[in-house]
Amino acid sequence: MATKNNNSSPVAEKLKMFFNHYVVKSILILMFAGLFIFYGTLVVLRHYTHHGEALSVPDVRGMTLKEAEKLLQSKKMRYQLSDSVYVTSVMPGTVFLQSPEPDAKVKENRNIFLTVNALAPEKVKMPHVVDLSFRQAKTMLESNGLNVGQITHVHYIAKDYVLKQSYRGEEIRRGTEILKGSEIDLVLGLGLSNEKTPVPNLLGNTLIGARDTLTKYFLNFGVIDYDQSVITSVDSVNSFIYRQRPAADVGAMLQLGSSIDVWLSVDEAKKPDAIQEKESE
Repeated sequence: MATKNNNSSPVAEKLKMFFNHYVVKSILILMFAGLFIFYGTLVVLRHYTHHGEALSVPDVRGMTLKEAEKLLQSKKMRYQLSDSVYVTSVMPGTVFLQSPEPDAKVKENRNIFLTVNALAPEKVKMPHVVDLSFRQAKTMLESNGLNVGQITHVHYIAKDYVLKQSYRGEEIRRGTEILKGSEIDLVLGLGLSNEKTPVPNLLGNTLIGARDTLTKYFLNFGVIDYDQSVITSVDSVNSFIYRQRPAADVGAMLQLGSSIDVWLSVDEAKKPDAIQEKESE
């Protein structure tokens, strides 16, 4: 005659009865089914949205909008116009700048913001900056879509005050219509001393970046020379300064209004950092 197994503890028996109850079983089945559906959904979403997958942004600078749109769509990206400029060295109607920059990593369907070179130049009215300080004049010119061009200093008691404004060698009056982005040459007072300024380091800068630096130091461009690697208008915009004269040596000084000659290239081997690394090997 079989005997009943009394080895099970009272606690184990109670747990067995609890988990065998139909209500508890139903709850456990629902919990496991819910977890299965949740993790299954995550797997499906990861597959269809390419979770974590980064796409490389193509370079659309120099392309027409139609060409840029076609290329971006093939890379599963979209574009949005953010601004328009007018640059004479760039083909009208083509992309001048883009954000994010080429080779940046983005997600699918990301908007790429494009700045396009306008088909026709926009005109603005020339403001009156004579008798203003250089800082005020620069701010006013830039707020009107104009840039500071050549800076000349003459002996005058009021230091860095604008004495004359001119465009292409001719004095320009207030209200004269002029192409947006034009450079306005300024004559500034030198003050009572023959003040000098340190020679800034322009190496590695683009021409636009270097111009801003020179303006801060009250200096001008002298010779601007491009090497054989600069072929297209896009190359000229993206080129960097690999040599300057005079060099930015410690203690080097220049008279206010002096010029610095620069040489530009798009050859990465000529970049200052690349040159330093090569010399250190």
